Amino acid sequence: MEITRYKSNIIKKEYLNSDTILLQLEKPKNYDFKPGQFLQTIFPEGKRSYSIFSKPSDKTLNLCIKLFAGGLASEIFKRIEVGEKITISETMGHFIITEEDVERTYCATGSGLAPIVSMIKTALEDYGHQSRMYLIFGLRHEENIFYQEEIEKLAKKYDNFHFDITLSQPNENWQGMSGRITAHLPEKVLNKKNNHFYLCGSPEMVKDVRKLLIENGMEVKNIKFEIF
Repeated sequence: MEITRYKSNIIKKEYLNSDTILLQLEKPKNYDFKPGQFLQTIFPEGKRSYSIFSKPSDKTLNLCIKLFAGGLASEIFKRIEVGEKITISETMGHFIITEEDVERTYCATGSGLAPIVSMIKTALEDYGHQSRMYLIFGLRHEENIFYQEEIEKLAKKYDNFHFDITLSQPNENWQGMSGRITAHLPEKVLNKKNNHFYLCGSPEMVKDVRKLLIENGMEVKNIKFEIF
Protein backbone atom coordinates (compact mmCIF):
# COMPACT_ATOMS: atom_id res chain seq x y z
CA MET A 1 0.00 0.00 0.00
CA GLU A 2 1.32 3.42 -0.96
CA ILE A 3 2.20 5.63 1.97
CA THR A 4 1.17 9.27 2.17
CA ARG A 5 4.05 11.70 1.68
CA TYR A 6 4.49 15.23 2.92
CA LYS A 7 6.95 18.03 2.21
CA SER A 8 8.35 19.76 5.28
CA ASN A 9 10.77 22.62 5.89
CA ILE A 10 13.76 22.17 8.18
CA ILE A 11 13.58 24.94 10.76
CA LYS A 12 16.33 23.85 13.18
CA LYS A 13 19.36 21.57 13.22
CA GLU A 14 21.29 21.11 16.45
CA TYR A 15 23.97 18.65 17.55
CA LEU A 16 22.93 17.00 20.84
CA ASN A 17 26.31 15.27 21.09
CA SER A 18 29.08 14.48 18.62
CA ASP A 19 27.02 12.00 16.58
CA THR A 20 23.38 12.77 17.38
CA ILE A 21 21.37 15.64 15.94
CA LEU A 22 18.01 17.18 16.68
CA LEU A 23 16.21 17.97 13.45
CA GLN A 24 13.16 20.19 13.87
CA LEU A 25 10.66 20.14 11.03
CA GLU A 26 7.65 22.24 10.20
CA LYS A 27 4.60 20.08 10.96
CA PRO A 28 2.45 19.57 7.85
CA LYS A 29 -1.21 20.52 8.11
CA ASN A 30 -3.41 17.85 9.74
CA TYR A 31 -0.36 15.72 10.53
CA ASP A 32 -1.39 13.53 13.48
CA PHE A 33 0.44 10.84 15.42
CA LYS A 34 0.46 8.99 18.71
CA PRO A 35 3.32 9.35 21.21
CA GLY A 36 5.92 6.71 20.36
CA GLN A 37 5.26 6.44 16.63
CA PHE A 38 7.84 6.93 13.87
CA LEU A 39 8.00 8.35 10.38
CA GLN A 40 10.17 7.75 7.34
CA THR A 41 12.43 10.29 5.71
CA ILE A 42 12.36 9.73 1.98
CA PHE A 43 15.25 10.45 -0.38
CA PRO A 44 15.88 9.43 -4.00
CA GLU A 45 18.49 7.00 -2.61
CA GLY A 46 16.09 5.34 -0.17
CA LYS A 47 14.09 5.64 3.06
CA ARG A 48 15.05 5.72 6.74
CA SER A 49 12.79 5.47 9.79
CA TYR A 50 13.04 7.76 12.83
CA SER A 51 10.90 7.95 15.94
CA ILE A 52 9.30 11.30 16.66
CA PHE A 53 10.98 13.14 19.53
CA SER A 54 8.22 15.72 20.04
CA LYS A 55 4.66 15.51 21.37
CA PRO A 56 1.59 15.23 19.14
CA SER A 57 0.44 18.60 20.52
CA ASP A 58 3.70 20.38 19.60
CA LYS A 59 3.72 22.76 16.67
CA THR A 60 6.86 21.18 15.18
CA LEU A 61 8.06 17.66 14.42
CA ASN A 62 11.35 16.85 16.15
CA LEU A 63 13.56 13.94 15.15
CA CYS A 64 16.52 12.57 17.11
CA ILE A 65 18.96 11.19 14.54
CA LYS A 66 22.02 9.10 15.26
CA LEU A 67 24.70 9.67 12.62
CA PHE A 68 26.74 6.76 11.35
CA ALA A 69 29.95 7.20 9.35
CA GLY A 70 29.19 6.42 5.73
CA GLY A 71 25.49 5.86 6.37
CA LEU A 72 23.27 6.84 3.46
CA ALA A 73 20.89 9.04 5.45
CA SER A 74 23.59 10.08 7.92
CA GLU A 75 25.70 11.65 5.20
CA ILE A 76 22.64 13.52 3.89
CA PHE A 77 21.77 14.81 7.36
CA LYS A 78 25.35 15.94 7.97
CA ARG A 79 25.10 18.19 4.91
CA ILE A 80 21.47 19.28 5.15
CA GLU A 81 20.80 22.87 6.22
CA VAL A 82 18.04 24.88 7.81
CA GLY A 83 15.63 26.12 5.16
CA GLU A 84 15.86 23.04 2.97
CA LYS A 85 12.83 20.86 2.33
CA ILE A 86 12.58 17.20 3.21
CA THR A 87 10.05 14.51 2.27
CA ILE A 88 8.50 12.57 5.15
CA SER A 89 5.90 9.84 5.35
CA GLU A 90 2.76 9.47 7.39
CA THR A 91 3.39 8.08 10.89
CA MET A 92 3.56 4.38 11.67
CA GLY A 93 4.10 1.95 14.52
CA HIS A 94 2.40 0.36 17.53
CA PHE A 95 4.99 1.27 20.18
CA ILE A 96 2.71 3.80 21.84
CA ILE A 97 1.08 4.77 25.10
CA THR A 98 -2.62 5.31 25.61
CA GLU A 99 -4.35 7.89 27.79
CA GLU A 100 -4.78 5.27 30.51
CA ASP A 101 -3.11 6.53 33.70
CA VAL A 102 -0.98 3.55 34.77
CA GLU A 103 2.45 3.14 36.29
CA ARG A 104 5.14 2.99 33.63
CA THR A 105 8.86 2.24 33.54
CA TYR A 106 10.90 3.29 30.52
CA CYS A 107 14.27 1.81 29.54
CA ALA A 108 16.20 3.50 26.73
CA THR A 109 19.65 3.37 25.19
CA GLY A 110 21.07 5.95 22.79
CA SER A 111 18.63 7.48 20.32
CA GLY A 112 16.04 5.02 21.61
CA LEU A 113 15.26 7.87 23.99
CA ALA A 114 13.34 9.67 21.22
CA PRO A 115 9.94 7.93 21.32
CA ILE A 116 10.14 7.63 25.09
CA VAL A 117 10.56 11.40 25.50
CA SER A 118 7.44 11.85 23.37
CA MET A 119 5.59 9.38 25.62
CA ILE A 120 6.75 10.86 28.92
CA LYS A 121 6.14 14.50 27.99
CA THR A 122 2.71 13.72 26.55
CA ALA A 123 1.70 11.73 29.64
CA LEU A 124 2.87 14.44 32.04
CA GLU A 125 2.04 17.63 30.18
CA ASP A 126 -0.99 16.72 28.08
CA TYR A 127 -2.66 13.69 29.67
CA GLY A 128 -2.00 14.87 33.23
CA HIS A 129 -1.04 11.41 34.44
CA GLN A 130 -0.42 11.07 38.18
CA SER A 131 0.90 7.49 38.30
CA ARG A 132 4.60 6.89 38.91
CA MET A 133 6.91 7.14 35.89
CA TYR A 134 10.52 6.04 35.93
CA LEU A 135 13.13 6.33 33.17
CA ILE A 136 16.51 4.65 33.10
CA PHE A 137 18.70 5.88 30.25
CA GLY A 138 21.77 3.84 29.32
CA LEU A 139 24.79 5.06 27.35
CA ARG A 140 28.42 4.05 26.97
CA HIS A 141 30.39 7.18 27.78
CA GLU A 142 29.76 10.51 29.47
CA GLU A 143 30.22 12.38 26.17
CA ASN A 144 27.31 10.36 24.74
CA ILE A 145 24.82 11.91 27.17
CA PHE A 146 22.20 14.20 25.67
CA TYR A 147 18.88 15.80 26.67
CA GLN A 148 19.79 15.52 30.36
CA GLU A 149 18.86 19.09 31.29
CA GLU A 150 15.40 18.78 29.76
CA ILE A 151 14.76 15.50 31.59
CA GLU A 152 15.93 17.06 34.86
CA LYS A 153 13.47 19.93 34.39
CA LEU A 154 10.62 17.43 34.00
CA ALA A 155 11.70 15.57 37.13
CA LYS A 156 11.78 18.81 39.14
CA LYS A 157 8.37 19.90 37.90
CA TYR A 158 6.54 16.57 38.26
CA ASP A 159 6.82 14.64 41.52
CA ASN A 160 5.66 11.40 39.92
CA PHE A 161 8.53 11.31 37.40
CA HIS A 162 12.03 10.09 38.26
CA PHE A 163 15.01 9.12 36.13
CA ASP A 164 18.54 7.74 36.23
CA ILE A 165 21.40 7.71 33.73
CA THR A 166 23.83 4.81 33.75
CA LEU A 167 27.07 4.46 31.75
CA SER A 168 28.39 1.06 30.72
CA GLN A 169 31.92 2.36 30.05
CA PRO A 170 32.38 5.41 32.31
CA ASN A 171 35.66 7.24 32.77
CA GLU A 172 37.31 7.39 36.17
CA ASN A 173 35.82 10.81 36.96
CA TRP A 174 32.19 9.79 36.42
CA GLN A 175 30.22 10.21 39.64
CA GLY A 176 26.92 8.70 38.53
CA MET A 177 25.58 5.18 38.05
CA SER A 178 27.62 2.73 36.02
CA GLY A 179 26.84 -0.58 34.40
CA ARG A 180 24.10 -1.79 32.11
CA ILE A 181 20.42 -1.10 32.63
CA THR A 182 19.76 -4.64 33.85
CA ALA A 183 22.06 -4.03 36.81
CA HIS A 184 19.95 -1.15 38.07
CA LEU A 185 16.30 -1.99 37.61
CA PRO A 186 15.29 -1.39 41.22
CA GLU A 187 13.50 -4.01 43.27
CA LYS A 188 10.60 -1.63 43.82
CA VAL A 189 10.07 -1.65 40.06
CA LEU A 190 10.49 -5.37 39.50
CA ASN A 191 8.14 -6.27 42.34
CA LYS A 192 5.18 -4.29 41.01
CA LYS A 193 3.06 -6.54 38.85
CA ASN A 194 0.87 -3.70 37.58
CA ASN A 195 3.81 -1.85 36.04
CA HIS A 196 3.93 -1.31 32.28
CA PHE A 197 7.37 -1.42 30.66
CA TYR A 198 8.55 0.34 27.51
CA LEU A 199 11.95 -0.66 26.14
CA CYS A 200 13.65 1.09 23.25
CA GLY A 201 17.21 0.93 21.98
CA SER A 202 19.82 -1.68 21.21
CA PRO A 203 18.76 -5.29 20.55
CA GLU A 204 20.95 -6.48 23.43
CA MET A 205 19.33 -4.17 25.98
CA VAL A 206 15.81 -4.97 24.85
CA LYS A 207 16.45 -8.72 24.88
CA ASP A 208 18.17 -8.72 28.29
CA VAL A 209 15.68 -6.41 30.04
CA ARG A 210 12.70 -8.27 28.61
CA LYS A 211 14.16 -11.58 29.79
CA LEU A 212 14.80 -10.15 33.27
CA LEU A 213 11.26 -8.81 33.53
CA ILE A 214 9.66 -12.07 32.46
CA GLU A 215 11.83 -14.01 34.92
CA ASN A 216 10.55 -11.68 37.65
CA GLY A 217 6.94 -12.43 36.85
CA MET A 218 6.01 -9.51 34.62
CA GLU A 219 3.20 -10.19 32.20
CA VAL A 220 4.37 -10.27 28.61
CA LYS A 221 1.43 -8.11 27.52
CA ASN A 222 2.72 -5.29 29.76
CA ILE A 223 6.15 -5.24 28.09
CA LYS A 224 6.33 -3.20 24.88
CA PHE A 225 9.51 -2.67 22.93
CA GLU A 226 11.10 -1.17 19.83
CA ILE A 227 14.57 -2.11 18.62
CA PHE A 228 16.92 0.50 17.09
